[in-house]
Amino acid sequence: MGLLNLLRHPLLLTGVTLPEFVHWYFFVEPRKIIHSYFDYFRAFVEIFSFLFLIRTLIAPWKQITDAYPSKGLNLGAIAQTFTLNAVSRVIGFIFRSFTVCIGLIFLLILTFLFATYLVVWLMFPLLFWIGLTYVFALIPKLY
Repeated sequence: MGLLNLLRHPLLLTGVTLPEFVHWYFFVEPRKIIHSYFDYFRAFVEIFSFLFLIRTLIAPWKQITDAYPSKGLNLGAIAQTFTLNAVSRVIGFIFRSFTVCIGLIFLLILTFLFATYLVVWLMFPLLFWIGLTYVFALIPKLY
C-alpha cells in the first residue's frame, strides 16, 4: 500500500487525493473567486460609466442650454441665458456626482462582500474543526 493510497479518502472512491483537494481548495478556487470579483468589478464600472461621468461632470444637464443673443447688448437676455446655462450645469454636476458616489458605494460593498467570501472560504476548514471540537466537547455533557 503506497503513500498515495493512504491519502485517498476511503469512502469517496473518486480518485481524488488529499494533495489534489488541498491544491484545489487553497489555490484553484480562490483564484476563481478573485477572477469573478474582477469580472463583477468591471461590470459595475461599465454600468456606472465612471470615466464618462467624470469627463462630463460640469456639462449641462441633458444638454439644456440657451444661446447667447448675437445682436445688440441686451443685458437682461444675457443674464437670463447665463442663469439658465449655469443652473443646467449645476444640476448636471449634482446628478453626476451623486451617481459617482452611489457607484463608489456599490463598488465598496462589492469589494467587502467578495473579501468576506474569500476569507470565509479560506478559513472554513479551521472553523469546521473548531465547530467539530465544540460539538464533541458537548457530547459528554449531554449524557
